[in-house]
Amino acid sequence: MLYTDITELIGDTPLLLLDKRVHGLSNVDLYAKLEFLNPFGSVKDRVAWGMIRDDLADIVERGLTLIEASSGNTAKALQVLAGMRGLTLEVLTNRVKVPEVRDVLDVLGSKVQELPGLSECPDPTVPNDVFSTIESIMAASPGAYYHASQYTNEKNVETHYRDTGSEIFADIGPVDFLFGGLGTTPAPPAASARTCGKRIRP
Repeated sequence: MLYTDITELIGDTPLLLLDKRVHGLSNVDLYAKLEFLNPFGSVKDRVAWGMIRDDLADIVERGLTLIEASSGNTAKALQVLAGMRGLTLEVLTNRVKVPEVRDVLDVLGSKVQELPGLSECPDPTVPNDVFSTIESIMAASPGAYYHASQYTNEKNVETHYRDTGSEIFADIGPVDFLFGGLGTTPAPPAASARTCGKRIRP
């Protein structure tokens, strides 16, 4: 099958029926959604694309710089999506702990600013809060940045309702239980979520 843009490869990942002889639950069908087969290697490819897709034409026309708090996977996806269109990405983080992740971001062309604070959670009461730093950068250069804001952007969650969930339903129909790691995201509606070590109940 021929594709003309790498974004066409985001999503529609395979759904694998796991062998009952291995998981040992004879009366349960278990499936694995193979999100590592997204083009940049993780489930965050979906949300990176989902968060900027609707605004991309305007971002390109205005030549905005993307800016994001990320420790790796979201930044990798955003950088490739930006770089394809001649845009740049500034990444602010307290948590690039794996040298290989930093190396990948460097190779891709990300401008990484590592803050000395201990947490990447939005908390304006602590020094070197990553969100406060992003706000200061954007305020100093009005109209120069686009903040995808994976911590607060509802499109992050909506991407899974619109795309991931629809794909699963199309493949196997209704399911009884779904266990998914969404990574950094706003709390899903009508559910509790653990975000940055705090229990949030919308």
